[in-house]
Amino acid sequence: MKNIKKHIRDNSTIAEALIFGVGLLLVIFSKTIFREIGVSMIGSAIVVFMTDVFTRRDELESVKQWGLEAVYRTRGVMNGSSDLYFEKAKSVDIIAFGLKSWRDSQQDQIDKLLNSGGEIRIITMKPWCDALKAREIDENAGEGGISHSIEQLIEWAKRENAKGYKGQIEIKYHDHLPLDFMYMMDNRLFTGPYEYGKGSQQTISFEYSNTGAAYEYYKDYFNKLWDDSGFCVDALKD
Repeated sequence: MKNIKKHIRDNSTIAEALIFGVGLLLVIFSKTIFREIGVSMIGSAIVVFMTDVFTRRDELESVKQWGLEAVYRTRGVMNGSSDLYFEKAKSVDIIAFGLKSWRDSQQDQIDKLLNSGGEIRIITMKPWCDALKAREIDENAGEGGISHSIEQLIEWAKRENAKGYKGQIEIKYHDHLPLDFMYMMDNRLFTGPYEYGKGSQQTISFEYSNTGAAYEYYKDYFNKLWDDSGFCVDALKD
C-alpha cells in the first residue's frame, strides 16, 4: 500500500495531463453536455497542477530533505517496521525508559547483534528521581512502575555483557525532564514524544530514512548528550 501511494504521488503530473487531455478532446469533438464536462475537466486539471507546482511539491521536497518515511498512530504499530530494520542493524542508539517490550520480543536478535560485534547505547532516566516520579504519574504507570522497569533494564544489560560477546551494551542515565523517544539504527531512525495520560506504546511515532537531515540531526543530538558528563552518567558502573 505504501509503494502504491508513493507511485501515485510521483506520477501526479501524468494524471493531471491525462485529465487535461481528455477534457480538451471533449471540448473539441463534443457539442453536447460532454463539452461542458470537458471544460470542467480542463479547469480542474489546471487548478490541481498550479496547486501542485506552488504548494504540494515544495512540501514533498521538505519531506524528502528530512527523510520522513512514515507516521504511525501508535508506537506499537511502528514496531512492525522497526523490527524489520533491527534484523539488519549493526549498531543501535536508544533514548527510552525500561524497554521491556523490546527486550522481551527482540532478545534473540539482540544476542545476534552483540555476538557479531554490534554496539548498543541507551540513554534512560535515573530510577526514583523526581522527574521520573512525575512521569509515572503522567503516564498512569503506578508508583515505581517505570523505575522498576529501568532497574530491570540495567540488570539485564549486565547479564548480556557477562556473556562475553564481541559487542557490548552501554547505558547512561540522567535525572532531567524526560527526552523524546529515539530508536536509531545505522539503517533507520524512529522517534516520538511521550504524551500526558498515555503509555509510551500508545503515542504517535515517526520513521525516517538514514539519508535525510533528521537522521543527521538526531545522531548529532544523541552523541552530544552521550558525551556530556554533566547531563548523564554511566548506569552500569558498580
